[in-house]
Amino acid sequence: MLRTILVDDERPALKALEHLLKLCPDIEIVGAFTDVYEALQLLRNNNAQLLFLDIDMPQQNGIEVAKKVLAETGDIDIVFVTAYNHFAVDAFEVNATDYILKPVSQKRLEKTLKRIIQKRLVVDTFALQQKRTDFLNHILAGKIIDQEEIHSQAKLLGIDCTQSFSLFFLFLPDEKQPAIQTLMEELLTISGLVVWKTSQGIGILDYSLADCGDWKTAELIKASDLQATVARHFPDNIVAMGIAARCTKIASVADHYIEARNAAIIGRRVAPSQGIYHFLDSGFLPLLDHYIDKQHVNDLIRSTIGKIIDYDQTNGTELFRTMEQIILYNNLQEVAQTLFVHYKTVQSRKQSIEKILGITINSFAGRTMLGVALTLFYLRDSICIGDTAEL
Repeated sequence: MLRTILVDDERPALKALEHLLKLCPDIEIVGAFTDVYEALQLLRNNNAQLLFLDIDMPQQNGIEVAKKVLAETGDIDIVFVTAYNHFAVDAFEVNATDYILKPVSQKRLEKTLKRIIQKRLVVDTFALQQKRTDFLNHILAGKIIDQEEIHSQAKLLGIDCTQSFSLFFLFLPDEKQPAIQTLMEELLTISGLVVWKTSQGIGILDYSLADCGDWKTAELIKASDLQATVARHFPDNIVAMGIAARCTKIASVADHYIEARNAAIIGRRVAPSQGIYHFLDSGFLPLLDHYIDKQHVNDLIRSTIGKIIDYDQTNGTELFRTMEQIILYNNLQEVAQTLFVHYKTVQSRKQSIEKILGITINSFAGRTMLGVALTLFYLRDSICIGDTAEL
């Protein structure tokens, strides 16, 4: 309902307009005045959204009234209703929404109202989306932790707190912002989804899946559908999508977001062509981000992977890529085929890696340490190989 105020010094014209507007279900008339000063007083104390205003009035010119109203309230649509067409230029110079000549017809009035309602619907939708984004990102950042506050805010924003949901994370190329924006706009039109932009990608809460015993299969099917949507916007990229374990409480969305994000980050490095990665298939590795503090992460990476990266940059070698493939495949012949090099080259690189690190890759301790270090390297801000600024 648009809260509406009418101002016209001619009472018959005011009553006629009031009668027509009462036939419109989207209008709530909060005041109808022949006195400009009474109308201004109400406007200052009432958050009206729409003002119908005559121009040629004895107390004060309607154009000047509009300037005062816009200066004091800002977010209001002003429609001038006048018997004279020569005020049109002046009217639109104060950003009037419309200019209607008397006598006002129902058809002309409905056209004006339709345009105002459509414009406000777009603005309101954008505002709601921004509030949802801020709310969910505040949860992720730990700025909102009280469960009652989370539930009350979620309810105000139309986010269901009573049902379980699936959580998907899209890891997108930063350099393609226009494509990200159009993807967001399409995802927001899909029923059952709450979509928001994070500093690392796009988060999706999905309430559309029917209750079933095999959530994982249902989520993988839904992820395939979402991936098809993503592919239309990124035809030249395989966009990594992570899926969290089924979430039952909106208050725990931060933990599940990390699960989905980490599954996507690790998955895109281990199996880049797969595209969809479920947390339940990832083993214990995505949990590391929860339990190791940043300083220890940096120390471990610096003392292992950091040494290999530094060596590669200094000597123009490819030991990092070789080490990564050895940990992944545990078969030097497969590593050689993957890297398109001779088997003996892989053997030589392996020996160099072990000499630099002072460990044996074939040992349980050596493989475990490097596997953990690689995982943490992938998860830590998703920095690129070769970027040693934070090592």
